[in-house]
Amino acid sequence: MSLTISLLLLFLVHLAAFVVLGLRRRQLYYLSLVLTFSLLSGAMAARLFLPGWTLAGDVELAHGLRMAAWAAALVSIAWTLLRIRARRLRRRRMQA
Repeated sequence: MSLTISLLLLFLVHLAAFVVLGLRRRQLYYLSLVLTFSLLSGAMAARLFLPGWTLAGDVELAHGLRMAAWAAALVSIAWTLLRIRARRLRRRRMQA
């Protein structure tokens, strides 16, 4: 239970930080991070406050939210790698 509470707080802090960064920088990239940490926060909250709830029959709500968070995280990771690659290519062009 204390691990779940700790994770919920950690995810909420990350969520708040990425919301602020996204609003300040006005970049769509932060939307995937906000979605990922929203889903993770929801999963931990569901684990704490709605432990018996299910989706589509027998899938636990917290588990479904975690699986959706994995998908969102994959998008975030891919987007991050593409941004890093684009930044490196820009630097190489400027140096040439």
